[in-house]
Amino acid sequence: MVKKFTLMFLLGIFGLFSTNLFAQEDATIDPSQIKFWIGEGESEVVFIVNWAEPDTALAWGYRFVGENVVMKTIMDDIAAADYRFSYEAGGFINDLHFNDGVLNLSLVEAGWLTYLINGESTWDTYDVATVANGEYVKIGDTHCGTMIDPENWIYVYEKEVAPVYALGEEATIDPSEILYWIGEGENEAIFAVNFADPEDVCYAWGYRFAGESVTIKEMMQAIADVDLRFAFTDEPSSWGGYMLTDLTFDYNEVHYDLSGYNAMYNVNGVQSWYTFDEQTVVNGDFVKWGDYTIGTEIAAWTYVWETPVQPVSVYSNVNEMAATTMSIYPNPATDRLFVDAENLQRVEMYDILGHNVLTTTNNVVDLSGLEAGVYFVTVRTEGATKTTKLVVK
Repeated sequence: MVKKFTLMFLLGIFGLFSTNLFAQEDATIDPSQIKFWIGEGESEVVFIVNWAEPDTALAWGYRFVGENVVMKTIMDDIAAADYRFSYEAGGFINDLHFNDGVLNLSLVEAGWLTYLINGESTWDTYDVATVANGEYVKIGDTHCGTMIDPENWIYVYEKEVAPVYALGEEATIDPSEILYWIGEGENEAIFAVNFADPEDVCYAWGYRFAGESVTIKEMMQAIADVDLRFAFTDEPSSWGGYMLTDLTFDYNEVHYDLSGYNAMYNVNGVQSWYTFDEQTVVNGDFVKWGDYTIGTEIAAWTYVWETPVQPVSVYSNVNEMAATTMSIYPNPATDRLFVDAENLQRVEMYDILGHNVLTTTNNVVDLSGLEAGVYFVTVRTEGATKTTKLVVK
């Protein structure tokens, strides 16, 4: 609720507004345009926040069971599902935030806001006000609203409402699955690269280090020093620091290339805007480079990569030779897949979302239970690991 204004001020400004102002309408958005739905149920509402600097209106969709839902429940569920959104409240909402790495929004002045339901002001507090199926609720920063009823402090917000991007889920990997750990120390981080050329595939290394933190470039250089399959180049950037110009990985007879001009990196699934020689990681962090052309855009120039993450094998000439002797056929396949590999430990199959759909120790893999589509097959032996994209018809 709007606070801190006196009755004298209300009466003093009332005469400044004409009746034409009352015809102005609150901007909304059609549910069909919503990109991010949160919750489950047959009932739907649209939740909108209008910030003032810059004048920005963003919308989420919310689904629930029953006839109505309390505004606080909507906000709590959105905050839990979308790390970009948060709010501060006591008896009233004190501030609202949205930070996607590009936009960084908060109220111009804490506590100066109104609640609208279908464009009409409500005087119930956010933990009491309810919204019914088919309605929309908007919280607005009064500094960008238009007052249409000074006597009752009723505002509307005319800024065009934009839907927020749905969050993709950054594919990761458990440290216990990492096969190749580089470095020494009590702290651990995972380094991964999602390539687009010549195929969409993601590979990961483990990195151990002493001390509180290490830069991403230091981690990459340590990997390149001992794993001769991996290399990168960089150059000074015009805005300071260094920018990646190329990253390559030669693995299982395939040359992967990540051009620096198509590359960006995330730390724990969140886009970083620091150069990679400045950005630090700490114990437990997950770093991923990715080609943005195959990433999922979850906000303006903010991407995640959903390709299953595969651990690279330990580097040695013997291991590389062992990997080249592995073969799987036919590809495409229908009912059966044949695996030729000495000292086979297991065969794993993952769908494109990274879910394990099959694990076996047999050289002949029964595919009859799988739906047609694209899968990733990982063959593990005592000496090497090889991952191949497989089409099942």
